[in-house]
Amino acid sequence: MRHLQGAGRADVAGERDGRHPGSRAEQCRHRRRTGPGQDEPRPRPVGARAEQGAVDSRAAGGGLKRFSQLVARPHWLWDVGIRGRPHSLGNLEEIVGRNAPLDDFQAWIHANFDPSVSWKDVEWVRKRWPGPLIIKGLLDPDDARAAAASGAEAIVVSNHGGRQLDGVVSTAAALPRIAEAAEGRVKILADGGVRSGLDVARMLAIGADFVLLGRAWAYALAAGGGTEVERMLELVEAELRVAMALTGVTGVSEMNGDLIDRAK
Repeated sequence: MRHLQGAGRADVAGERDGRHPGSRAEQCRHRRRTGPGQDEPRPRPVGARAEQGAVDSRAAGGGLKRFSQLVARPHWLWDVGIRGRPHSLGNLEEIVGRNAPLDDFQAWIHANFDPSVSWKDVEWVRKRWPGPLIIKGLLDPDDARAAAASGAEAIVVSNHGGRQLDGVVSTAAALPRIAEAAEGRVKILADGGVRSGLDVARMLAIGADFVLLGRAWAYALAAGGGTEVERMLELVEAELRVAMALTGVTGVSEMNGDLIDRAK
């Protein structure tokens, strides 16, 4: 669950079932650290077993690029941007107002995103959050070391889909150095550029403990709902099994850098 998402936390929690006993709650750091009368991170995740802090969103990036993408897709702009209203960010409705225009939500976000976030903020969350703590958006080996020192159990190597900072290094390029720096002190999740089971195999081979799928499930969900998401996962698993068979490994724990041909 993301802090800035269309559905509120309570709505998402109400849709969970026995097949999905837990989730991650992703938050960006705001100037307002706690809720009224609370001494805990805001918002408190509903039904979440882990909290994930996104440190790659200290400022909103890619504004001009996003505008050009909208202009290039007039059908989506009409069907979703105009006919799909009202647009809302469920977790902010109690602050901005349920029927507030999207501009009000954007104004609140720009006014409250905290660009001064530091590792002391991570330590602050660590003291108040009893569950697993994940730090998302790392691309530098020194940050991986700092995350481990701050008490995080896991990190997400990610460039935010390449839409925050143009020209930033890819997840695959940054991952090996981060895995080496982490030295097993934190679990490593890889996010970005994963479109197939073979991509999953590559990420595992160059240092990831877990691999995240973003656009793949979003596209599948848009095309055919939950059934297509399940079908997509089946395809990815089948592709991963083929990759394992053809590289001579019988378990994902055996996948390492020896499987990568680095010859130029």
